[in-house]
Amino acid sequence: MGIGVEHMKNRGSFFEHSIKIRVEGFELRKLLTECVQRGITVKDVRTISDIEVVLILMKWDYEKFLSLAKNRYKITVLNEYGYKPTIRKAFHKKSTILGLIIFAIIMFYQSSFVSEIQVSGYRSYSETEIRDSLREAGLFEGCSKDIDLKNVKLHIYQELDNIAWMGVRYIGNLAEVTIVEGTITPKPVDKSKPCNIVAKKEGYVEKTIAREGKIAAEPGTYVKPGDILVSGIVPVTSTAYGTPAVGLTERYVHASGEVYAKIPYRLQCYQEKYDYIKKETGPYILGIRFEFGDLKINTAKHLYNYDNSIYTEKEILKIVRPIPITIGFVKISEVEVSRIERSQTELKKEANTLTRSVISEKVPENTQILNKSLKFVSGENIIEVVIIFETLEEIGVKKEIIIGNTTD
Repeated sequence: MGIGVEHMKNRGSFFEHSIKIRVEGFELRKLLTECVQRGITVKDVRTISDIEVVLILMKWDYEKFLSLAKNRYKITVLNEYGYKPTIRKAFHKKSTILGLIIFAIIMFYQSSFVSEIQVSGYRSYSETEIRDSLREAGLFEGCSKDIDLKNVKLHIYQELDNIAWMGVRYIGNLAEVTIVEGTITPKPVDKSKPCNIVAKKEGYVEKTIAREGKIAAEPGTYVKPGDILVSGIVPVTSTAYGTPAVGLTERYVHASGEVYAKIPYRLQCYQEKYDYIKKETGPYILGIRFEFGDLKINTAKHLYNYDNSIYTEKEILKIVRPIPITIGFVKISEVEVSRIERSQTELKKEANTLTRSVISEKVPENTQILNKSLKFVSGENIIEVVIIFETLEEIGVKKEIIIGNTTD
């Protein structure tokens, strides 16, 4: 047995608040028909026997239903449904209310921090290098999501070479970092199409091996990026039969070969003129560093008044989820600072280490280093180091000739 009500009023829904009741008595069909006429919405009417039915109606229709049934029927409430009674029951318990409040605070507070960072797209850099640079910019696991991402990106562009694009987006507590390195490699020129060999960087041409095409840059010539090294436009001297070609003075070929050039590099860096020696004098202060989300407390830093000091810390607790918490023991020791001038040997050793690092970053692998020199310029507190070296590199790259545009 089932009855649907067509005159449902726009007063809510069964999902909001409804009750399940048992009705016992005679002439139950007549009662349900009157419900339809009075606009009382009922559903899921289930006949138990000739004198008993179970049905569901909206809570706000219950008093109207009782008025209609009067004392002719026995009515028993079996259950209540909907989010309103659920909320009401929950708030009747103080412990439940407190738990919900604490849970809501924790969830809200946790959502304002980065609990995980994923890095993708890197090739020449290691993930550790990128994560270290992100930390320097203020983006790390446990940091606030309110940091300025524009400053983070600017730091990465300045700190890491050859980064073409960087994107950061939040997915919940996850920070997704995408790195795109370098420039797009030019598409190789089809061998069936004419092309020139042009310079991809500036330098002095040392040697040219032209297998096809005409040499355009002789040894000793200084070239800039885009200058033609081997031309794919060659003059026509004669036909296959030894007869001069009529009206044809040049032809287009697919230039091939290698061009080697001397590439000069000049870099500047700075070194400390003095080594600073710190010697502990005896006094020190112990303290605790405590971080809870954005709240940061360091008891030792608020107490010491040393002119020169050494800060050491031993981290004893670090939690990222659900809320970032860090605890560490701190020691700040008073020191006396003295300085001694660094020796020329020490300066040269550090400069040579730096030079090897620069060469490995800026020069293609297996490139021949022709010569290298270091120049030291002494200042008041620093030493300027000028690094000059020269390499022999293959600088040619093919560029298609567009017929009708021979300037390329």
